[in-house]
Amino acid sequence: MTDNAPLQAAVLRILRPIVRVLIGRRVPFPELLDRLKELYVAVAVRDYELDGKRMTDSRISLITGLQRKDIKTIRARLDGASAERDAGAGPLPRVMTLWQTSARYLTPDGDPLPLPRHAEPGRPSFESLVAEISRDIHPRTVLDELLRLGLVELDPIIGLLRPTSEAFLPGRDDAALLGYFGANLGDHAEASAANVLAAPAPGPFFERAVHYNQLTPDSVAALETLARDLQTKALVRLNAEALALQTRDRGKAEATGRFRCGAFIFLSDRSQPEKAEP
Repeated sequence: MTDNAPLQAAVLRILRPIVRVLIGRRVPFPELLDRLKELYVAVAVRDYELDGKRMTDSRISLITGLQRKDIKTIRARLDGASAERDAGAGPLPRVMTLWQTSARYLTPDGDPLPLPRHAEPGRPSFESLVAEISRDIHPRTVLDELLRLGLVELDPIIGLLRPTSEAFLPGRDDAALLGYFGANLGDHAEASAANVLAAPAPGPFFERAVHYNQLTPDSVAALETLARDLQTKALVRLNAEALALQTRDRGKAEATGRFRCGAFIFLSDRSQPEKAEP
């Protein structure tokens, strides 16, 4: 029998910060347990079906360890549930990306151009910016949300709009923040899981990290500054290219692909006493 101890240790390390968020947001264990049962069933049905054979409750029970009576109830509930949606795919990030990367909306120095709400045809404005992303949503609706999130400000003197941030940061909107929390960590976990399950063959996804210890606070700060600068530049360039390709591909029958590339930085001080690990 395969020794699952190393796998379980890795999973517990991954789950530790998730559990901290759950406890911090007052999500009790029994509530999470019910959702985990649903997830086990959903993954078994989607990813472990045998070719040409119906996925029975007995087979799900065999590969998940759940009781058949629970599986029957869960499958009925899942069949009536709506399909999950990809979070963070709304127009706001695309509006901000276009504003920060398109030559039409940049100053000669490469900064986002302050925009009037309206302008003559052919001249840049917030209305023309939103129209390039979608004509199905009113520019005022987009502007009101960006103002509410603090991502855009109105200069009271010249009456022009300007971005307040170099990226779409949804920290003021709890639903958007949690949407990105799930989408970013979820896709990173999907890539890592695919690489693990592919072993000993090479994994299908690019996944790399740089990790050093025995550093002074000044060295850590210098590395963080460098990492923020390099990763921000890479993501801005990717944003611009992805938006251009999406605009080109929109409406094509084969335009069904999805792409996500993320970046993160984590710092810790080992001189501080660590809390007990599970």
